Amino acid sequence: MLIAQQLGGSQSSPGFHSSITAPESRLNPSRHMKDLTPHFKFLALATFVAYRALCNLETPVACLLVDKRTGKILSYGCNDTNASLNGTRHAEFVAIDRVLEENHLVGASLENISKFFSGVALYVTVEPCVMCASALQQLGIGEVFFGAANDRFGGNGSVIKVQQSSIPNYYASFGGIMRTEAVYLLRCFYIQENESAPVPKIKKNKDIEGKSFPPNIPFDQFLTETEFVTLYGSERLRLFFPGPAEDIEMSPLIGKGYRFHELVDAQAILSIPHVKNLYPKGDITVEEDIQALDRLLPFIDDDGKVRWNV
Repeated sequence: MLIAQQLGGSQSSPGFHSSITAPESRLNPSRHMKDLTPHFKFLALATFVAYRALCNLETPVACLLVDKRTGKILSYGCNDTNASLNGTRHAEFVAIDRVLEENHLVGASLENISKFFSGVALYVTVEPCVMCASALQQLGIGEVFFGAANDRFGGNGSVIKVQQSSIPNYYASFGGIMRTEAVYLLRCFYIQENESAPVPKIKKNKDIEGKSFPPNIPFDQFLTETEFVTLYGSERLRLFFPGPAEDIEMSPLIGKGYRFHELVDAQAILSIPHVKNLYPKGDITVEEDIQALDRLLPFIDDDGKVRWNV
């Protein structure tokens, strides 16, 4: 719970930051506005971590903290509220505590902490709650990318826009990336009849498979039109802004759908620091889990529609 001890007082932050570049290449600005593949890849890795959290009987919400300058994954976090019996151990707090420890920031000044986190992007499967959004603001996070909106507790725009309350520490929060995958994993969690029973593999459930998803997020609650265009591009403006858009999802490239396995591979997953801790029983079954998730999750077709694997 290091983050709770670190926060307090005031600090300065550079404000809005440019979007993260892909680990394998630096995209030029005009192309980057159209190609969201780097962001989808990071959210796909976060989705994998969320799946493993679900297998470990935790709420399937997970995140990555990524160095914006290098594309290096600094840490991951997933909900730890059940195992810890601590309702504050959200994915973001777990990931932040690891970064503070591993980068010798425990006990550092808030100015130095903010300087570090200004170059960090958060990728999280569900919009941060008010508590986490406030912590991210105080830390001076660079940017936030999330999947599903948090309609009940969202702190980046769904309920309140925490990051707007202090202009020096403002950060942009971009949502709707791999949204349906995040929603589906949460549905898998909430239909479990016995939450204390072992769940080695999550199977398809006819009660939720094929069930429609709520409309995409109302982007104008989270971003200005200029901010939207900066990341998503003007081509997506007419499709998603101001929103919410009915029956259409974001994809890495306009007019081209995607499946989960196209965004991840075992090498990328195993490169996440301490990812082996997601396998407390010892058997690390990354390849099998990728295949299981690909069968479990819906996919997006070339028209942006949600489809289901047969």
